[in-house]
Amino acid sequence: MQKNWVLIEDDEAVVKELMTKLNISEITAKVLCHRGITTVKEAEVFLDPENKQEFNDPFLMKDMDKAVDRIIKAIDNEEKIVIYGDYDVDGMTSSSIMFRALKRLGTAVDFYIPSRDEGYGFNVPALQKIIDSGASLLISVDCGISNVKEIEEVKEYMDFIVTDHHLPSDPINNAVAVLDPHQEECKYPDKNLCGAGVAFKLCQALNMKINNIEYRDYLTDLDLVALATVADIVPIVGENRKIVYIGLKQMEKTENIGLQALMEAANILGKKLNTNHLGFKLGPRLNATGRLASASQGVKLLLTEDEIEAKAIANFLESENEERKNIENRIIEEANNKYRELRTEHGGDMSSIVVADEKWHPGVIGLAASRLLERHYLPTIVISIDGEYARGSCRSINTLHMKEALDHFKDYFTQYGGHAAAAGFTIKTEDLKKFAADFDNYVKEKLTKEENEKINEEDFIPVQNVDAFIHPSELTIQLANEIEKIEPFGVGNPRPVFACKNVNAVSPKVMGQDKNHLSFYVKGIDGNSNIRTISWNKAAFLPLIENESIDIIFLPEKNEFNGEVTVQTTVNSISPSKDIGLFPDRETMINIYKFLWQYADREQFKPYDICQYNVDFKKSIFASKNSKLNSTYTMFCAVDVFEELGLIQFDVEGKNFIMPAPSKKMELKDSRSWRLNNN
Repeated sequence: MQKNWVLIEDDEAVVKELMTKLNISEITAKVLCHRGITTVKEAEVFLDPENKQEFNDPFLMKDMDKAVDRIIKAIDNEEKIVIYGDYDVDGMTSSSIMFRALKRLGTAVDFYIPSRDEGYGFNVPALQKIIDSGASLLISVDCGISNVKEIEEVKEYMDFIVTDHHLPSDPINNAVAVLDPHQEECKYPDKNLCGAGVAFKLCQALNMKINNIEYRDYLTDLDLVALATVADIVPIVGENRKIVYIGLKQMEKTENIGLQALMEAANILGKKLNTNHLGFKLGPRLNATGRLASASQGVKLLLTEDEIEAKAIANFLESENEERKNIENRIIEEANNKYRELRTEHGGDMSSIVVADEKWHPGVIGLAASRLLERHYLPTIVISIDGEYARGSCRSINTLHMKEALDHFKDYFTQYGGHAAAAGFTIKTEDLKKFAADFDNYVKEKLTKEENEKINEEDFIPVQNVDAFIHPSELTIQLANEIEKIEPFGVGNPRPVFACKNVNAVSPKVMGQDKNHLSFYVKGIDGNSNIRTISWNKAAFLPLIENESIDIIFLPEKNEFNGEVTVQTTVNSISPSKDIGLFPDRETMINIYKFLWQYADREQFKPYDICQYNVDFKKSIFASKNSKLNSTYTMFCAVDVFEELGLIQFDVEGKNFIMPAPSKKMELKDSRSWRLNNN
């Protein structure tokens, strides 16, 4: 599905002031402005988070004084403390941070991570085991804020300090202290901390009180806090930006033996690190054990001081991650097949994806939901059925708030929670079919234009916000240096998006061991200077850039060779030029369908290559009958329509496809893409 490019609006006065007073380029000033940085002071802090972004006083957080006093009492009385965490990266790192801090303070401490079968948060059998072990104080990390009932049931036998970052529901009245920036009357100014961030603030406060360390100077374990901040997908702004900035530096020279082993297994040890390494290399490996086995292995890795044990656990996590990938790919493909069947059954006119199965592992359904959302751009719910109950993981498009949607259906759920983009729930299996139908109707009603009572089709088209339209040959070393200062990238501070239409590429070639990547040069505006471009996993676009102009989204980066520094670009998106393309008419649709039929379901099939099909199509007999096909964009649009109608069925990667015989007469108007372009 083609994205709509939307140029972000600028405040010209703000851009000019930032340019002048900071001596930065217009492009960089615009990028800052688009991220809400509108004053010189804000920009100075943003561009130098290590030195100019301040940590907030941890005692501004509600109940921090109570939490610190109770922990000091436990240390003085030699009480046993147990840390209760969650089974994701945030929970594992939070547990490790808190454990390491308490150990350094000389207290008896243990940790408990529930299995996914036990469910998120506290459960009474687990709490009873902890009480029986002799613990008198439990500190939760990254969980507990919704466990009012469980705390109430065992409050007489153990004290609770709850540290969490999720949205509270009912107030907790039976804990010694509740640390959560989101709770009412909490004056802590930064609400974006992850669970590890809240745990870190407690560690700062403890060291202020016990060791007389200024909280600004307490930077211990920020590598772990940074990992959690990125993996838990919280905004990398404000305090989080300082945490990740310093944490990445710490991680490059970390003394944490387990973290070293994990980085070695991920093949990033010794490299200059960025948020991609944390989010796509380290995070998934830790999460794999929490999804498939026991997250306690992840905590043990981050706590061990034994190199042999660290390597053994890291290797175990590596194998678990490979197994997770295999399970994930199978579930994603099966979920995609179920959606295809539903779409065909409904004539292609679906407003949501709700699929369920008894064989799907509950630890992987969130990943499957994300992949289906990315592939089809519809509000998506993937559900794992386990007997009487089922667990759902939800992902949403920009125009539908998923948590508000679940609020509407709260009577269906025994438990639920989340936010705008992602959520989860538990539901009775017998209610699934009705819920799926009701949810699809809810989406249609929510995204309907009131004036004509028709669904707003444009809400289902993904939007790509663009910071600036600029030709790659206009890039400079200065701009590349300034973009580096905008890192680390993540939620709240996305990678800048530079776009250019109708680009002419020269000397393209496939590269890489698996021949998956592209290298080419972009002709300069002056017709002479060319700039080198790398595009990862885009080899299928070779026929396109050999034959047509393209639209690209890219980022500048520095390339150093033999002491000379030059600018090159990393192209993140390639698409056929929309400006010279036409949406296909009915006759063109018929001819393209007939042409593609001969390619469907071949045994020896190469990756999804509509670009090559278009080259072949232009040479075919059908092309001579229709002069309107002047761009691969036309072919892409036709394929989108066919897929929505179920006339073409791709795998979830968008590679192999089949063209099943239609079970009933299909109308082009049943395709959302067709309707959008034929109003």
